[in-house]
Amino acid sequence: MEKDPRFQLLKIGELATLSGVSVKALRVYEKKNVIRPVEIDEETGYRYYSADQLKQVEALLELQEMGFSLSEISKLLSGECSRDDMVELFDEKEARLKELIWKTEAKIDEVRELKNKMTNGEEAEKLKEMSDDERAWYLAKLIKVSENNVRQLLSDVLWL
Repeated sequence: MEKDPRFQLLKIGELATLSGVSVKALRVYEKKNVIRPVEIDEETGYRYYSADQLKQVEALLELQEMGFSLSEISKLLSGECSRDDMVELFDEKEARLKELIWKTEAKIDEVRELKNKMTNGEEAEKLKEMSDDERAWYLAKLIKVSENNVRQLLSDVLWL
């Protein structure tokens, strides 16, 4: 008696459990042509996946964690990308992540600067005497004219 090949396959719920993603997410991945079931039972509509597709889901999750979009992941996992296309995708992602680091570091500097202004010297004394509305207006003014915001604005204008 020959074994039914579907018993070697995983149902969508089994793949979801093993990979730690929801069934709904797997359906989205299918719809976006990222990870498609190897078989769909025409009578029941059950979706079946190979065990190898668990590794694809794990790769997808790692790439998402790095900030890749589903369309970029689809290209990478499908083999549609040439080596040059892959290098370009990774270079673009690296540049975006570096920009995010730069912006985050600028925000950290801004928070430190604001904290220093608010807790030290005459700024702190002025704040104690202000009403809530005056304090909110003053904070907004300090934030808008901070050195980092001016740098960001100039950077944005130069790249337009």
